[in-house]
Amino acid sequence: MVTLPLSIPVYSYLLDHHLDGKVILPAVEILKHLAVSVLSYVPSVNVRFISNASFDRFLLIEAGASSIIAANELIFHEDGLVSSKLITEGKLKGGIRRTKEHASICFPGVGSPITEMQTDIVTALEGNCFQISAQRLYSELVPFGPAFHTIKDTVTFSENGAVARLRAPDFPGALEPLGSPFPFDGALHAACAWCQRFCGIVAFPVGFDERVIVKPIVPGEVTICRMVPTSVHKGVIRFDIWLHDQEGILREMAKGVAMRDVAGGRMTPPAWVRSKSGIKMECVN
Repeated sequence: MVTLPLSIPVYSYLLDHHLDGKVILPAVEILKHLAVSVLSYVPSVNVRFISNASFDRFLLIEAGASSIIAANELIFHEDGLVSSKLITEGKLKGGIRRTKEHASICFPGVGSPITEMQTDIVTALEGNCFQISAQRLYSELVPFGPAFHTIKDTVTFSENGAVARLRAPDFPGALEPLGSPFPFDGALHAACAWCQRFCGIVAFPVGFDERVIVKPIVPGEVTICRMVPTSVHKGVIRFDIWLHDQEGILREMAKGVAMRDVAGGRMTPPAWVRSKSGIKMECVN
């Protein structure tokens, strides 16, 4: 096992990623910093294939902080897989030091075959559709500040998923090796809104099975997000997500993105967004 120090700069735009009065480092930022850290130690690792992601605990950004001091705990396996964990250390009363694990991911080296979605069905959404403007989504469903208003225009929902246009803004911070973190983050906003409409819960990402970055998305690019729910079971809603550029070329995909209520029911969706039929918390396919 190897432990690498991590100093995560707190850019001003990150302060727009807040929940219940607390500023939280986005999961996509954690992925970026772990990937950069791994490459600094082993440049040959293919960090564009990520598997077995788990986001176990929010990483809060303290008021006035210019950086977050953390560490990357690495384990190298015989089959070539690299495990990576983001941890922080704090002090309890009495001076006892406590380590917190915030996220864990794996870099398997080789991903499973990419499941392509035909270009002509990327924006085709079956079922009774419902549209929400980006303005209303960000004011009432996913109330982040303007820096994270990645979804543009409207989002179209049905029980079979969602379609949205996403724009990657231009903010400081290294984009390599994963590209802009904003489009995937915007796709998670759409997933959160879907959970509110069809499952009646405010759900947040807690992990995914696999993410493949085919070609990194750069600032200023517009991508099309297609999100498909795959299961709703025991309070965990899972999605597959595709991000295509405007020429129809696949740029990213994620399988088994898991969302659940992490606030113990303290947050509830507004009545206007809830579908009258809804989906039972069992399974959608």
